[in-house]
Amino acid sequence: MPFPFLGTMRQQQWKAFRDWTLNERRSVDPRIAVINAEIKRIGRITVFYRTRRDTVQTADGAEQEIEVVTEERTRLVVSEGSTLEKLVQSYIAQGGNPMSISLWLQPDEIQFTTAEDPAEAPSDDPNEVFTDVGSQSNPPDQPMGGVAALRSGSYELGGFYEGNRSTMIRDSTNQIGRYVQEGDAGAKVAIRMDYARRWVGQEIAALGRLERKIVKMMDLREQLMQERDTLVQQAVGGSVSIFPFPPDGNRYARNLHLTRIVSDMDGVFYETNEQGEPDFTTLALGTQEAPGPLARYDTLLTDPRGTDPNTGDGP
Repeated sequence: MPFPFLGTMRQQQWKAFRDWTLNERRSVDPRIAVINAEIKRIGRITVFYRTRRDTVQTADGAEQEIEVVTEERTRLVVSEGSTLEKLVQSYIAQGGNPMSISLWLQPDEIQFTTAEDPAEAPSDDPNEVFTDVGSQSNPPDQPMGGVAALRSGSYELGGFYEGNRSTMIRDSTNQIGRYVQEGDAGAKVAIRMDYARRWVGQEIAALGRLERKIVKMMDLREQLMQERDTLVQQAVGGSVSIFPFPPDGNRYARNLHLTRIVSDMDGVFYETNEQGEPDFTTLALGTQEAPGPLARYDTLLTDPRGTDPNTGDGP
């Protein structure tokens, strides 16, 4: 396995990985081009949700009217000519309802309802109280702010603990209003439903295969976007032509940028010359009286005598 190390490595292992990963920056431009082409080929599913006005209670007990995005979908749009369009068409042709597959929440693509970023708007109130359903001035455009999660909470009247319950309205526990053993409570219904399904088991399985393909395509799209917009940006943004500017320090950790990691690790392994560049021929061991940076790390090792200097792999 190439570069099978993390916290424990020899000098030559670090040098081999260092040179290889820095050279890999040359492939970033064509790599991003392939990712963009694949994202376009996959397409996307966009869902529009119905909204309503609700009165909610704030943390201080006051009532506040706010716009709420419901889980009721008004329409679903699929990219024309895409892989997802073909899969959804096949799903519908076999009697499937694409609305029943998922809410297709995309938290990374939440849009502001204002013309500008709220933090930059002169009218923004930094002390505005956020309720469970969001902000009055900038309500989300997706249910639950684009994130279906488990609630943190306390005991309600009657001793019903709301913690660990889904934020989704259609969650069965939320609808029942108490915790029940669904297997026991619904046993009589389950027996009848089992017999109602048996004769169309193959058809249900076929729909299930298509549904999984649709979900996997959306997952793949999300993974590719994360690779392009987060992983690559974090690692090499500002040091390749396709991403010429350094990544935003408010969003990305500067000390985890590839060039910073290389600089820090070089400073541990090697002495520096008069120009401040690492001298790859001199390890920073120091002396017994004044240990160098490399001597302070138990798991960063020198190369034992007889080690092949041309390899960076292996133990």
